[in-house]
Amino acid sequence: MRDKRRRAVEWGKNLLIVLLTLSALLLLSQTPLVQDSGLTELFRPGSSPGGASAELPQAEPILPVQLAVYLDGERCGLQYDGARMEELFSSFGPLLGEALTGAGTPSALSEAEWRGCLQRPGVYFDFSGNIPLAALARWLGGGLCTIEDSARRVALSAETDGHIVLCWQSAGDDGFYTCPTTLSRTLHLDPLMEAVSPNGAYFAFENPELSQILEPCTLIIEGERSGAQYTASAPLSTAAGIEALLDALSFNSRNHAPSSRGEVYPDGSDRLVLRDNGTVVYHAAQGEKYPVENRNGVSTAAQAADGARALAERAMGALIGDARLYLLSVQEEEDSWRVRFGYRLEGSAVYLYDEGWAAEFLVQGGYITDFTLHLRSYTADGNHTLLLPIDKAAAMLPDLTREKRELVIQYRDSGGQTVIPGWEAV
Repeated sequence: MRDKRRRAVEWGKNLLIVLLTLSALLLLSQTPLVQDSGLTELFRPGSSPGGASAELPQAEPILPVQLAVYLDGERCGLQYDGARMEELFSSFGPLLGEALTGAGTPSALSEAEWRGCLQRPGVYFDFSGNIPLAALARWLGGGLCTIEDSARRVALSAETDGHIVLCWQSAGDDGFYTCPTTLSRTLHLDPLMEAVSPNGAYFAFENPELSQILEPCTLIIEGERSGAQYTASAPLSTAAGIEALLDALSFNSRNHAPSSRGEVYPDGSDRLVLRDNGTVVYHAAQGEKYPVENRNGVSTAAQAADGARALAERAMGALIGDARLYLLSVQEEEDSWRVRFGYRLEGSAVYLYDEGWAAEFLVQGGYITDFTLHLRSYTADGNHTLLLPIDKAAAMLPDLTREKRELVIQYRDSGGQTVIPGWEAV
């Protein structure tokens, strides 16, 4: 009996020690020393200060800026309409992904043959930037694509025997290519095209006058246009914006110091700099914070684009308001890939500052080792700008030259509070 009482007393003592210890730790955690050290960040759910989060948010769906459907001698064209583009591309996008996945061996086309593909039953897509086709296949829900090329303009075209071929204009040599697919017109294309109503759209090469002054694949939809106006702001001007960015990039918000270049947030030897103008610069000394899919330390263009897009959406997606990110280019350098993204508003590109792009990533050795983000947030203000029809704008715009024959609706953002659309020769 005495032994039971002794064990109960000892057990009570141990429990009291544990409770006192926990109480002391709780009180210690509230002191400024521990709060400023950032140790509490280690115990936050889903937080990983030392590396990228295991789960990335779902990226925005990829969308073209132009889409044209050709059936029975008539064409429906769509551009500068984000809501309608999402609706229409939700039908044709998966078909393009399936075509890319089942694509056969490419062969070259002449420019005349390429134009002929656009004048047969089928669908034309313009993504504004040059996308590795293997990455595009993945983003559209397809499987493995073996085409090692990048393209901005892509088409699905039905041949006379009913088979569908994939055609594109290469970003590498500006040439035109085609390859067979496993799709057929009657099973895959016709059911989707029958739900589309023609609106008289045509390409510049189909108009003798416009073909002399505009890029041949400029899509013409006649009639006046109006473009939405947007207010522009710096999302990093608020503490909430900074906290959201640092959390997305897995940096400790309490570990920072001012410098001549801005506020510096270290993570080991890596550095993240938030400059006063809203520009964010990252440099990795070790290069292992943001891994990219690779094989033996070497990433393909598609893998580099995929990894950079995931990080761009994760870091910027919640801070840019009504804008969407789109892939501008993937350029190969000595032993790395330079991947750039731009902002898009209702299908129109935003030319930002002097560079034009919104984000740039360097992929090297299977990791993102450097990046620069120009963070801007856009909100529609309810006002609209009336624009000339494209054919009249082409006749009046003096900037159209032999080198700049493409006419697009574009926003210019030099850091002001409002951006408005206008026709630009690019």
